[in-house]
Amino acid sequence: MKMEVGQRFAFRTKSELEVMDDGFKWRKYGKKSVKNSPNPRNYYKCSTGGCQVKKRVERDREDSSYVITTYEGTHNHESPCVVYDYYNHHQQQMPQNGWTLQPNSSSSPPSSSSS
Repeated sequence: MKMEVGQRFAFRTKSELEVMDDGFKWRKYGKKSVKNSPNPRNYYKCSTGGCQVKKRVERDREDSSYVITTYEGTHNHESPCVVYDYYNHHQQQMPQNGWTLQPNSSSSPPSSSSS
């Protein structure tokens, strides 16, 4: 049984990093060879319990200096860009320029043993 496709969006980023930190925690659940491309496609699920958001990450087949990241779904939990103001007891959005891209610590290659 397939789930109905919700929101889906993709972006193309010039980067040496395969997976960039977007503030959410992800669990890798698959890797697939892509036809007519020397680069594999990696599949991730949001690791927050009950959240069904998925993303796939692959190098652009035309120019491998670019990474294409595609998100599918909407997170059902608080965004990492929301900051709670404990003194005034309300939520505030971080400014757009508050984001920085950093290597994802969970992007290490999977072990060869399967469980």
